Amino acid sequence: MQVSRRDGMSGRNSSSTPKSRDLVCTPAALWIWCLPIGVVIFATSVWNGHQLPTTLTGVILTMATAWMGVACYLNGRSCGRTHCKIDGILLPLLSLVGVLNLLGVTSFGWNVYSDAFWIILFISLVPEFFGMRYITPKNGV
Repeated sequence: MQVSRRDGMSGRNSSSTPKSRDLVCTPAALWIWCLPIGVVIFATSVWNGHQLPTTLTGVILTMATAWMGVACYLNGRSCGRTHCKIDGILLPLLSLVGVLNLLGVTSFGWNVYSDAFWIILFISLVPEFFGMRYITPKNGV
């Protein structure tokens, strides 16, 4: 007989699998991650076509990055998804850099920001390509 204990923080059964808690595997992934990725692609494309003001482009890119970063952080904490653990740290940091750029503390083009966004996403997915989909604690905590 398997005994499942309740996780005091989340109230979930600790015997549930990481995949069952992974939002990437649900239809919610469309609006949680696909929508902001689409927004990043759209804003960058329109800005490169000189049809979107620089400041508005920065606000859109920064907000989309923060949205994805928070979602990744929460999903990584819930299920241990490798790329969410990585993106949950790096994307919020990138959005902070975006805010600094909007405030004039730093000065770079939004193409550089967009390139950093795509590099972070690519790097975070590399471990998953090699079979390391979930990072789980060894002691079961």
